[in-house]
Amino acid sequence: MQEYEWPLIDLNEEIEGLERDDLEEKYLDLKDEVWRLRRMLNLEPSDGQVPSNGGFASAGGFLKRQSVAVFVDVQNMYHSAKKTFGRNLSYAKMLRSCVRNRRLTHATAYVIDRDGIEQTGFVDHLHYCGFQVKKRSVVERQDGSRKAEWELAVAMDMITAAKKVDTLIVVSGNGVFADVIPFLKAQGCKVEACAFRESLSDVLREAVDWFHLLSEEHLYEG
Repeated sequence: MQEYEWPLIDLNEEIEGLERDDLEEKYLDLKDEVWRLRRMLNLEPSDGQVPSNGGFASAGGFLKRQSVAVFVDVQNMYHSAKKTFGRNLSYAKMLRSCVRNRRLTHATAYVIDRDGIEQTGFVDHLHYCGFQVKKRSVVERQDGSRKAEWELAVAMDMITAAKKVDTLIVVSGNGVFADVIPFLKAQGCKVEACAFRESLSDVLREAVDWFHLLSEEHLYEG
């Protein structure tokens, strides 16, 4: 069993007088800890039950046998990393972290092509990391506003892949993806989310079978 780092939750900490935001933060820390412990014990992360497939992380267990497809909302992850840490996400580190020892069938990154911003090097890097890259330009509306959205296309691609793989991973904290998850599960596959905790929507967190929390260790240095 791998060495485990305890989060040092203080059971004797006085909580009277704490603000609501602080209490919610402690609740999320405790909830994350419960999920980590369940994974460590090879239990179902969402309900703590013993799986019938040999365990999620055990040798020869379900994780090892799974085929996985990954779908990355690049704009969401870029702004999440910048807002939270002021740095850029390492897509290679992120991909390794959420796929683990499973079999990656394909990974798609959805990029918004903005005028005046050179992204050739970034797109080449995504290709190097193993991503298929889909680009979409910003559209200017009649009222002068500018918009570019990938959510519907990502959802459609996940629906297409649902019957071909064991697990779908959406790399985004956007809660809008929670709407399509019940349908994806009905196709017989598991659905996971991968995002920074600070930007992971509660509704998305509750909808998926498993979620991967990103941190500073998944960012580029400097």
